[in-house]
Amino acid sequence: MKKIGPAEIMALVGRVQANRDALFDEKLKLSNGIYAAQDFSKDARLTVYSKLINSCNSLQLALTLMSSNLMNLDWWKAIARTHIPEPDVAIYVKEFESFSKIGFIQSVFSAIESSLRIYLRALDSSACSNGTAEFKSIYECLFRSHLSAEPTDGVALLDLLRNVRNTIHNNGVFFNKTATNQLVSWKGKQFAFEYGKPIDFVTWDFLLEVVTALEKMVSEIVNDGALIQIKADIVDPYAP
Repeated sequence: MKKIGPAEIMALVGRVQANRDALFDEKLKLSNGIYAAQDFSKDARLTVYSKLINSCNSLQLALTLMSSNLMNLDWWKAIARTHIPEPDVAIYVKEFESFSKIGFIQSVFSAIESSLRIYLRALDSSACSNGTAEFKSIYECLFRSHLSAEPTDGVALLDLLRNVRNTIHNNGVFFNKTATNQLVSWKGKQFAFEYGKPIDFVTWDFLLEVVTALEKMVSEIVNDGALIQIKADIVDPYAP
């Protein structure tokens, strides 16, 4: 993992804030527009935004903690019972950054996966074993058979995110049931997943590019006529 300093971390915080603000603005527009009759806190066409906003908020907190405390040797001196050598501090910071990255991937993936399963159940409860099948079959079925139009690059984007997320099960190394390599093409780029090997392209820049693309994809989905025509609340069982 490339080492980054406090200034770069705070620049990331600003970029995450931009993503968070875009999500908030879109949710507000929808809740005052086509989904004005829906429950702001429980309808899955709106809670998908809440879940992604929460992911961004948590990442901002983690990055801010890194910049203001974890990268500050005086902070470690104040909280440590015994002296912690500076090289050890650097290791702790690196591990916390990796922890934060994994948590962000898992949180964003969960927000998208849970929401798409709910949409498919609402549109066709008989599809994909009532929305409980493997995730790839869920989004391919939803996009290609139940929405009025397939989201732009939606399948490729979720193929990419799904494979990235699955490497977390093996500490960043790619494995699959077929013991084969996978190549995902997205936005003119090739992303290689080699069986039994770690992936090396999951940088903060990459993750924020994916989140920005997910914002666009979610907007296309919830603005699709197939979901708009459902007038009753599509209740998100995970909502408070």
